[in-house]
This record gives sequence, C-alpha cells and structure tokens, in this order.
Amino acid sequence: MSLLLRISFLVSGFWLLITNYCFAEKITILYTGQTHASLYHCDCPKEPDGGIARRMTKLKELRLENPQALLVDSGGFFAGGMFDEHSRGVELDKVRNEINLKALELMAYDALNVGDDEFNFGKDYLSQKMKESKVPFLSANLKAGKASPYLLKKIGKTNIAIIGLTNDEARAKSGGLEIEEALSALAKNILLAKKNKADLVLALSYSGEEKDKELIRKVKGIDILICGRPGDKADAFDKVDSAYIVRSAWQGRRLSKIDFEFEDGVIKNFKLEQIRLSNQISDAPEITKLLPECFADSDCQKAGQAGSCNNPAKLEAKCIYQQTKPLSLLIIQPKNVRSSNQEQFIGSLKNLFPGLAPDYIDADSKIGQSWLNKTRTKLLPVYLLAKEIDTTAGFKNIKEFVELQEGDYYYISPRLAGGSIFVGRKIIPKRLDVFIGTKGKDVEGILSVLKELQAKHKELKVNIHFLAVEGEGGFSVPGGLSELEEDIRQACVRHYYPVKFWDYALCRARNQESSWWDLCAEQFGINAGAIKKCSLSREGLGYLRENTSLNKELEVVNGPTFLVNNYEIFSAKGIPKVEDLEKRLGMARLSAKPRGGERQ
Repeated sequence: MSLLLRISFLVSGFWLLITNYCFAEKITILYTGQTHASLYHCDCPKEPDGGIARRMTKLKELRLENPQALLVDSGGFFAGGMFDEHSRGVELDKVRNEINLKALELMAYDALNVGDDEFNFGKDYLSQKMKESKVPFLSANLKAGKASPYLLKKIGKTNIAIIGLTNDEARAKSGGLEIEEALSALAKNILLAKKNKADLVLALSYSGEEKDKELIRKVKGIDILICGRPGDKADAFDKVDSAYIVRSAWQGRRLSKIDFEFEDGVIKNFKLEQIRLSNQISDAPEITKLLPECFADSDCQKAGQAGSCNNPAKLEAKCIYQQTKPLSLLIIQPKNVRSSNQEQFIGSLKNLFPGLAPDYIDADSKIGQSWLNKTRTKLLPVYLLAKEIDTTAGFKNIKEFVELQEGDYYYISPRLAGGSIFVGRKIIPKRLDVFIGTKGKDVEGILSVLKELQAKHKELKVNIHFLAVEGEGGFSVPGGLSELEEDIRQACVRHYYPVKFWDYALCRARNQESSWWDLCAEQFGINAGAIKKCSLSREGLGYLRENTSLNKELEVVNGPTFLVNNYEIFSAKGIPKVEDLEKRLGMARLSAKPRGGERQ
C-alpha cells in the first residue's frame, strides 16, 4: 500500500471519529404550559405580554435559527376550569378552545400533554378533539381515547422520547376513564422508549412540582421534566439527581426555550430562557384572522367610555363605545396601610364601571370615622359606590355583594373586595395563619404550597387552624365526625411532634378516606399510641380548643381563609400560588412579575 493511500485512510478515520464522537448534538426545546387558551395579550399595566398571534411570530423567527427545534405543551391548554381567569361560560369557552387548537396546529406543535384541565368540557369532548387534532395528545397513564403514551422525535442523530403524564385530579373529571398511577406508567414507558432506541427522555407532567420531584427520585431515566401546573420560579431551572426541571410561563405570556448539548448520553451547557412576547413583536396575520375582536362587553374597554361587544365570539365581532359620566368610589382606609390586592380590585371595578373615580379618605379623619360608624364594619378598607351605579350594565355583576347606605352610596361587602384589614389590630410581620379543614379536594395542594413557602422563608411562621366550631354540644366541623377525629389527632401531633406535623398532615391529606391514620404516623416516626391516647382524652380537646381560639375571635367558619401578618384577611378558591402569598406577606422577590388581567 502506498504511503499516500495510508495517509488518506488515516485522515478519513480521523474525521469519522470526530464526526461520531467529538461533536455534541445541539438541541433546542420550545415549550408552553398552563396557557388556558389565553388568546390575547394581557392588559397588564406592566409588561402587557402574550397572545397567540405574537407567539406564532416568535416561533417563525426561532425556527429560522433552528428548524429542528421541538415545540411542546406541558398541559392546561384548554379553556375553562378554576385556573382560567378569563372564562366566559361553557359555550364561549368552547369557542376560545376551538380557536386555540387551530392556532396550535398552525404553530406545528410536536406534542400536547393531557392534564385535568383538558377534561373541563367532559371526556367525550376531549376524545373528539384528540381524534380531530393534527397534533399528538400524550398521556402515559390515561387509558382511553387517542392519547399516545409517548412519541419519538429525531433531532439530528438523537432520538428523543416525549412522554406525557396526566395528574391525579383528572380522575374526578374523567367520567370513569381509567387513569393509571403515574409512577408505574412512567417507569413502564421509559423502558419501552429505551427499547425503541430513545437516547433522551423528555417528560411533560401536569402533576405539580412536589410530585414531579418525587417521580424523578423514584423513576430512573428522566433527563428533562417540564412542569405544567402553576408554580414558582419559571425563570430558573432545578436539578434533581441528574434530571433537569423547568416550568412554563403563566397564560403563554412568555415562550420558554431551553438549549443544551447532548453527548454520549450526557446533557451539557443547559440554558433556559423565558422569551417575552411583548408589544415589540408583531401579530402573525394567519393567527389574527382567527381572532374575534371581542367575546364579551368586558373586552371593550377605553378610559372614560362604556363599551359593548356586538356579535360576540364571531369573526365579525365589534366593540362599540359611548362616553360615560364620572362615578364616585369612596375608599376609607388607614392613611399609610393598603390591602395587598387593592390595586387589582379597583382595576376590576373600573373595568365594570367605566368613568369610576376613586377618592381615598383617611379612616382616622372625622369623615372616615363617620362612615365607619354608619357601616359598623370591623374591616378596612370600606368601599362605597355612588347610588348612580345601579343604573349601569355592570351593576348586576355585584348586586348580591352590595348594601345601600344612607340612600347615597352602596357599601361593598368584604366578600367581593377580597383582602381586608382589621380595624386596630396589631401588625405582626412574617406571620401567616391559615384556616383550613383536614378534608377537601384542595387540602393536599394547599398544604404543599404552605410547606414550600415555609421552606423558602425560614423566618416565616405558618399556623394551621382547623375549621372546628365549639358550641353547647361540643365541636362541629364541615366533614362530620371523621373530620373532627382527624382534627383532634392533628392538634395532638402538632403539640407533641411540631417538626413532623407537615409530613403527617400531607400524608393524611393524600389518604383522606383511609381510616389507617396510624400508618402515616408510623411512617414519620410518630408514636401512634401516644397520639391515640391524646386524641381520645380531654387533653386532645384542649389542644383543639387552643388551635381554634383565633377562629372564634375573628369569627372564621369557612376556609381556606388566610390571615396575613395578623391584620389582613382573605379567602381563596382553589390552591394559591407561592408567589401570590409571598406578595401578600411582603416577601415577594424583586424579580417577581405582577400578573395583571388579560383582555380575554
């Protein structure tokens, strides 16, 4: 063999080695989640971002840079449900949903994960949409319909398995469809994907961050997991063992992007970017032509004008505006203290009543004291709407929450205003009292949020108060005798094992219908015999009485109710977000972004 030929073989072999082993694959994954069919950008005073038309424009731009970029949604893309702030009722929400699904097809999503919000219109509606969709719906643990457990996508030389996971809450909405336990479904499908030569596993989960982390610890083989449920820290990623966890941005206000290199089965140089869909991004015309101008009168807003929506939810929909006269809103409150949700509440009133003019009155002034005496309220701020408000179209929306005072003003009940401040109550910073039962569909989620909040802020004191009311015949609770017995047990656990209380309470919240409470106790090293003895004696009743003394003082009988810093109280529906509680407590990070309202 000639020297030249030998050199040629050597060079060829060298380049083969470089091509196969020395260059890492560069991979980009774009993702959304918890969008809830938010079609338009938000009307936030700061960063009015989002909207599906802007998203399409940004996707085109990013695909020019990287045509092989994956695009997925981690769940919660249907309209309706408790997290949809812009619900218009079932029929209009279905219209929003149809538009959103058409847009997702035009955007060429690679996969959509099925969460419980995808059952908002029932199992038959979801099944029909899965059949019609050009985009694959994924769920490894949903045993029905057209949902695939996973799919394989090839990026360069890397086979990526995308596996979907439906959360447990879907069982209550699924109309009897079988939903397998997530852990076993995930483990089984990772093995199948690996047999089909998957190099990298991407999990899309709507289970909630705590459960997602537990899955990663118990099931080996996950490389990246995208959390679909509302959570914190969308701007950051975490690692559990060797797996990366990322979160989606709320209502599609940002497009999430991860870039990394993949070499010899290892992820390197992992980077996360949350791309603002700001007003600097133009609307894609192919999406704009799908969007009605308005769905309801509340979509038609201009300062000082009343708007109405003609032909709502149709392509020919149009906003019609008329000039309005000013309407007075008196707000009586302490001079230097405001409730944390006040700006949002006043903004919602202005949306209902164009031309509304707020006038703030010091609660300690003569006028303020006069109004406090008239309304006989224990809570601030006091909101008083001018009598003329009852002639407006928006009045029907608040009628059940107002009471006419002195013939001139309507007093707004704190039930509508949300957060309220107790008159003359001492402020105790970094304290959160939560009034909640031991049974209910949201108990586990709320306790998980509170545990996470306390873990983040060691200086914060979180107190749980059970919803037990003591009368002449003893204690009564919403869930009857079994809940009362659990309340007493948890009061005993909190007294004897304060450090282990959260673990025990969460375990019982996950197993509410089980009478084997002692299994939870033993799991966390709690002496079940001692707790039983305490709960069956006057000692246990004494701890429950002590636990519920604040309920009695503040006359709290329903939950979940939150007392912030010992002076501001509010009730909530569903599971609050960590960042929302941080804001109310004055602990929000400087980088936290406000979530204002959206147009639709």
